[in-house]
Amino acid sequence: MAASLQQRLALKVHQALERAWTAGLLGQLTELPRAESIVIQKAKAEHGDYATPVAMALAKPSRLAPIAIAEAVAGQLQSGDIHSEVAKPGYINLRLGDGFLAAELEAILTQQENYGRTQPEFPRRILLEFVSANPTGPLHVGHGRWAAIGSTMARLLDFAGHQVDSEFYINDAGNQMQLLGASLRSRYLQALGTAVEMPEKAYQGSYIKEIALQLVAQFQDSKRDAPLEWFTSHAEAELLAEQKRTLSAFRTEFSQWFSERTLHDGAIEQTLSDLDRHGFLYRDVRPREAGTRPDITPVESEEDTGGGEALFFKSADFGDDRDRVVRRADGQLTYLAADIAYHRNKYTRGYDHLINIVGADHHGYVPRMKAAVQALGHPADSLEFLLGQLVKLYRQNPETGHKEEVRMSKRTGELVTVDDLVEEVGVDATRWFLVSQSLNSAVNFDLDLAKEEGFSNPVFYVQYAHTRCCSILRTAEAQGITVPGHIEFLDPAGQGLLVQPQERNLIQRLIAAPDEFRLSADDRTPQRLTQYVYDLAGDLSQFYEHCRILRADLSAELQLARLGLVVATRQVLAITLTLLGIEPKEVM
Repeated sequence: MAASLQQRLALKVHQALERAWTAGLLGQLTELPRAESIVIQKAKAEHGDYATPVAMALAKPSRLAPIAIAEAVAGQLQSGDIHSEVAKPGYINLRLGDGFLAAELEAILTQQENYGRTQPEFPRRILLEFVSANPTGPLHVGHGRWAAIGSTMARLLDFAGHQVDSEFYINDAGNQMQLLGASLRSRYLQALGTAVEMPEKAYQGSYIKEIALQLVAQFQDSKRDAPLEWFTSHAEAELLAEQKRTLSAFRTEFSQWFSERTLHDGAIEQTLSDLDRHGFLYRDVRPREAGTRPDITPVESEEDTGGGEALFFKSADFGDDRDRVVRRADGQLTYLAADIAYHRNKYTRGYDHLINIVGADHHGYVPRMKAAVQALGHPADSLEFLLGQLVKLYRQNPETGHKEEVRMSKRTGELVTVDDLVEEVGVDATRWFLVSQSLNSAVNFDLDLAKEEGFSNPVFYVQYAHTRCCSILRTAEAQGITVPGHIEFLDPAGQGLLVQPQERNLIQRLIAAPDEFRLSADDRTPQRLTQYVYDLAGDLSQFYEHCRILRADLSAELQLARLGLVVATRQVLAITLTLLGIEPKEVM
């Protein structure tokens, strides 16, 4: 694994700082910043390729003007491959030379699918939990968003040098499972011709009827008197298998599937016992007040306490707005009790950082879980929540011409499923549109646009860019031109062959990929990749339009250099699309 471009430039700036400091050029500065803290950012084209404001950050401790610091550092930065200049009020602008760019392009060709892998300063062992649905029905489009984002984040974190496992938490304990079994039993009996009522709040989707009909075909009426637990177990197995099929087809795989039910074999009681032993639990009819703040409501609802003396967790001691019930007065455990035990289990498996991707409706759950992990002896920031907004689907009404929201699934009678969406627009378009917006933004999914086979559809545009690269290389091969794995991007005099603005723009975009991958992982912004790869496709289009590749009047050196640039572009497009879980198509 290599450092990214910005990380290497930061290191070069740090080395120049050290030389300037040793030479006594940095005034009263007593301590240099760490290389990892030096900011490197894209510069405006007229100023260079990259810039650093480090001189302005050091002005106060050195008691020098930023421009003086910048000039001292820039004087130590000059090399054949990186050129620096100073701009007011103290920026150091960096321009990458032909030799530097050639070496970066060579790295893309030699590292191939591993180009862009980086190594963090502090690698972590991460458990990423997402989707985590009840096994009571098909996965809806909200689950699909968490699947697309979660699987992309898992790939990004791995590419950024962390050890990552992904986990699906199966919510297979609680009243909803008994209701699922009762719903299937009623549908089974109805399919046998027995007049029975559906339970109150039963699962009404046609998928329950489908499972019931399968039971009749397999068992006839031999399960008429089977216990409720049998129907619950059968329904869960069928629906969980369907969820796994859906996710696999959606290019979302999990390292582990964790059953909530396993926690009820003693893990929850052991966790509560340990918390009690450390003084974090107490019994009362209501929670303690959280400090003296007047805006804190000190009383939980009757539903939470069970109407009597309940067992409370002292979450207010760790920043929550009140203490929380873990066991109600009737002895029933709360979801919080199971979740604390579950997260304790995660830490005991050796993970030092936990990430949970959940819906924005879990916002209030964050402080109590962070309180729980602290009570378990772990830092609050070792548990990270990514909260996502909902997905709305829109389709044009052919009668009115207006976009209208699509709300219902024909199969479930409720929310549109992932399978519904994939069947209509395909896996690639579904993943693109679900990832392309930031987590804290709602997704307004345009079904008509997602199905369009034209450049107005962004996923089509990007996939076509990869296809174009493949087509150019196939044509070159058909003309007898062999593109080797190593390309000379410099002429015999050491000057760059790829000097046109469109060539340089494309090269700059390509070599920015490792930083795009790294920052997407670090900032938890997978949508950044969709913008990056879209811009890359645009740069390729400009290059293709202005820099012809297979013309007979081109020199052999320039032709091979441009073909090498096409190979590098194809490689980076393929890496980025693969990280997004989107197929880099060779033919469209």
